[in-house]
Amino acid sequence: MKSYRYLLIDADGTFLDFNSTEKTAVKLLFSRFDIPYTEKNLHSYHNANSQCWKDFESGLISMETLKTRRFSLFFESEGIKADPCEAGLEYIRLLGEHPFWMPGAHDFLSRLKEKHTLAVITNGIARVQRERLERLDAMKYFDYVIISEEAGCQKPSKAFFDYTLRTIGAAKDECLVIGDSLSSDIKGGIDSGIDTCYLHIGKERSDNGKITFQAEDYSQILSVIDADQLDVENK
Repeated sequence: MKSYRYLLIDADGTFLDFNSTEKTAVKLLFSRFDIPYTEKNLHSYHNANSQCWKDFESGLISMETLKTRRFSLFFESEGIKADPCEAGLEYIRLLGEHPFWMPGAHDFLSRLKEKHTLAVITNGIARVQRERLERLDAMKYFDYVIISEEAGCQKPSKAFFDYTLRTIGAAKDECLVIGDSLSSDIKGGIDSGIDTCYLHIGKERSDNGKITFQAEDYSQILSVIDADQLDVENK
């Protein structure tokens, strides 16, 4: 059984509950800008936000552009008269102030910390991610925090993973990438020659044969990296 010294762990959707954070922040933002909190407006915002994140991961726009553009697109599509720059700044503040753990994540990280060196790898906004980690007292689990905005490159680019390996002083074969995004965490790990674990809580397993491990919950990840046998949905 291969032993991993370093675990490169995605944040949102892997141990941070971004859905709860986003829901809280969007609801408060809409209230402060007098935007009706309707299914139509939520759908429109999510479409704009998703497109901007896809463009960011593809290297088409910068993080600074993303912060404002998602609101420019949303406001334009719904005919809302508001300042996208102001909305972007307020939204970032609200995201940082409302962090949530994913169920079981606190104990999961505590278990991992006993035997491994942990590094957060995230495409999130640096100010938001650091504030959320600090508010949850999650920094105690991590030896390194690698954020795309500070690294100057983002997942899934090979440059991001090369930067991560240099920062933590690790070789590829010592590391395992753990994440919930096939297009970001898993693609980036595979393209960089690093073993990957796809955490698909509430989602279907992938048919990508290049993924090293797949797990539907934290206990299956622990069984892979801390046991002598694979008690997991391996390929």
